[in-house]
Amino acid sequence: MYTAVTQYILGIRPEHRGLLIDPCIPDCWSGFSVKRICRGTVCDITVHRGEKVGVSVNGKPIQDQIVPWELF
Repeated sequence: MYTAVTQYILGIRPEHRGLLIDPCIPDCWSGFSVKRICRGTVCDITVHRGEKVGVSVNGKPIQDQIVPWELF
């Protein structure tokens, strides 16, 4: 159940290239915040529902929904 919630509803899961951020949250949620430890780094992840899709790391946008392992 934990894996289903964190990796597929919240959409935070490890991939080959890095940590994928791809949420699939219910329409009634405005967003969420979660802390996850990844490669010894505490990641504070915040998701907001809106029209704009994108991922940023330390305030800087990245090109993909995958945070590369090099940034950890």
